[in-house]
Order: sequence, then C-alpha cells, then structure tokens
Amino acid sequence: MKLIYMGSPDFSVYGLESLDRSHHQIVAVVSRVDKIKGRKKTPQPTAVKERALALGYPVYTPENVNDPVFLEELKALGADVIVVSAFGRLLKKELLNLLPYGVLNIHGSLLPAYRGASPMNAVLRDGRDKTGITIMYMDEGMDEGDILEMRSIPIAPDENFASLKERMGKLGGEMIVSALDLLEAGAAPRTAQDHEKATYCQLLTREDERINWEKDGEAIHNMIRSISPSPGAYTYFRNAPFKLIRTSFEKKDGTAEPPGTILSFDKKKGVAAAVNGGILWLKTVKPQGKKEMNAADWFRGLRETENLRFTGESINNDER
Repeated sequence: MKLIYMGSPDFSVYGLESLDRSHHQIVAVVSRVDKIKGRKKTPQPTAVKERALALGYPVYTPENVNDPVFLEELKALGADVIVVSAFGRLLKKELLNLLPYGVLNIHGSLLPAYRGASPMNAVLRDGRDKTGITIMYMDEGMDEGDILEMRSIPIAPDENFASLKERMGKLGGEMIVSALDLLEAGAAPRTAQDHEKATYCQLLTREDERINWEKDGEAIHNMIRSISPSPGAYTYFRNAPFKLIRTSFEKKDGTAEPPGTILSFDKKKGVAAAVNGGILWLKTVKPQGKKEMNAADWFRGLRETENLRFTGESINNDER
C-alpha cells in the first residue's frame, strides 16, 4: 500500500524503519516543526524527520497539519492510508477522512486502558506487569477508535522507560506492517472498544518529575523508572537539584529516620535511602552539573556522610 507516515519522537522511528523495510511504499513523511534550541537558536529536527531524510523520503513539517491547503498537498500524493505514531498534534475530521483507508495509529497501550499522551510512562508509574501495542483506526475521539490488532508484552519489575520504549517501538513496527498487509488483503478486523473501561493519562509536567518522599517507597521507585533516564526524576540534595536514574525497592519494616534520609552504603546494592515501607536502593544518580554516575561512587566521593537527606524541595541553608 502507498502510505503517508506521521510521527515525531524516537519511538516513532521504529515504525518508520519497519515500513521502510516492508513492501509497502512510503510516499511522504510528516513531522513536527523543528524546535529551536541553545543560545545560537539552532533548529533541531525531530527524530523522525532526521531519520526520514537519511532514508531519502520527502518530509513535511507544517505549522498546521489540518490546514486545507496542506491537506490538498497530501491528497495529491496518491497515498492509500496514513499511519500515525506519536505525532503529537490533533487530527481533525477532514484529515482523518482524506484518504481511502483513513488513518491507522500505533498506540503504546492495551486500549481502552491508558488513552492519552504518556501511556508507557503511566503503565510503569502504576506498577503494571504487562502492557502492549494497539493498532487502531483513528477517529475524532482521544484514542477511541476501533481496534485492528493488539498484542501484549510483559514488564519486568525494574524495567525503565528507555528499555520499555525500545521494546514497544519494535513491536509497534512489526505490527503496523502486518496491519497494512491485512488491510491490503481486505481481511483487517475492526473491533469496537469498551469505552466504559477506558482510563486516561496526560502529558508529563515538571511537577510529575519531582519525587515526593512522603509516598510509599514502591510508588517512588515506580515513578523513578517511569521517566528514566529522561527526563529523569529529581529531588534536592544539599539544596541543589539531584536526579535519581536507577533504583530498586526493598520492602521491609520502616526505620525511625524520615523518608529521604540516607541510611547506609553497600558496594553491591548501592546507597540506601529511607522510604515508607522499606528501603530505596540508589543505583545510578546524576548530581547537578555532572554526568550520570554509579551511586556508590558518588557516595564515596562525599566529604561528609553523616546526617544526609534528600528533600522534595529546596530548603534554606540554616534548615539543612
């Protein structure tokens, strides 16, 4: 089939590369407008745009993907279907109905669970033991379209966002090719979602990245791995922002120390911090202005190791 591919972040690159290797024909790629970064205000293309250009595909980055003039440009390409993967923009009715086979979406959850913008982060944050990819027919609702295909994968207890995103990206790439094969053969199923079972997740904010030490220790561990290594969960240490990149949670009777207090150091396990319901073992950390490092190495480099504590917010010097 001839298709237009719409995507932006690195997760979407897996689908692009999988389709590039298939017998289906990508006639064009649509991605978000370049972001301006740095002091020199250098345009930074999306991961999909960068890869698509390397593969030799024409790339469009419209300010408004629903603009009627742009829709006519897309229609003139003669494609059969549009494939969307984390494009990041609302598609209106006119675009959804533009091509003969409509729009298929690669969504990172087992719909109707985790509709919305951050399904892979949310499933890790909630401590689920499985998730998956849904290939759906897009409609005007938020991830409410009928399901073409769905496959699940297990989640390891300490798996982080980076590893899950890679596995999910590869799975989505495999599935969209098979979905287009079924569509081409006239054998694609179409199953309505049970909307009463729908759950939702939102775009992550800066506040979602801040560690709340009053929460249960397992919930803190899950929150950390849900955004690791990027953007990374942050706390404060000696009044400076400090990121916890990789941790593990050990359930045990609580200590008398306040949550966030550094309790001990173990060469194999890492640095132990008190949390409600047990111990949070720090494995990889990122102090402000430094690269990621082994937590044990960071701890050994401290001049003072007594009465140390992480806090959820910055504090005055006389309160430390």
